[in-house]
Amino acid sequence: MSGQAAAKEWRYLWFDLQRLVNGRGWRYWTVPFSAAFRVVAVYRLQRSLYLLSGVGWQTLRAILAPVFWALSPWGSRCEIHYEAAIGKGLMILHPSLGIVVSKRTVAGDDLTLTGGNCLGTKGGDLSPGGIWLGDQVLLGVNAVVLGPIRVGHRAVIGAGSVATRDVGEGEVVAGIPARPIRRRQIAACA
Repeated sequence: MSGQAAAKEWRYLWFDLQRLVNGRGWRYWTVPFSAAFRVVAVYRLQRSLYLLSGVGWQTLRAILAPVFWALSPWGSRCEIHYEAAIGKGLMILHPSLGIVVSKRTVAGDDLTLTGGNCLGTKGGDLSPGGIWLGDQVLLGVNAVVLGPIRVGHRAVIGAGSVATRDVGEGEVVAGIPARPIRRRQIAACA
């Protein structure tokens, strides 16, 4: 656990804010008060404190539990475990639908969760990284990812789908269980 890793979480929060603002300067005044940003900020704060103090954070969380309970009516239905490693640019749309992210999750940059999502394990691999998501992954509304699983870069998991098998790079999957329905067309850089 290090101070550099904790500081990186604060830099990631800046990228998260930039992604929510999306180039509209006036949104700097509104986004910090949104539920979506609040969820991401709380996750980044808890993760940075965990990276700074390690198991000491678990003890401090237990001591602060009454405070967290008292503040819970103003919270959200989202639970992102502080041990989950999520890259910069995390975006949560419709947080009132709820989000659950397991501590086994390792996700790349620009992860988009649209609400009602669950990233968890079905009991197999319980090690960190049992759920691996690449960069620019999008989970549709109420999409569920059950690991151990690897979801490739730029993959899309359709609304209401349950992904239990690996998803390739650029694949769009849907259904229960999720199956490939097409590949995303990614424009080549010139």
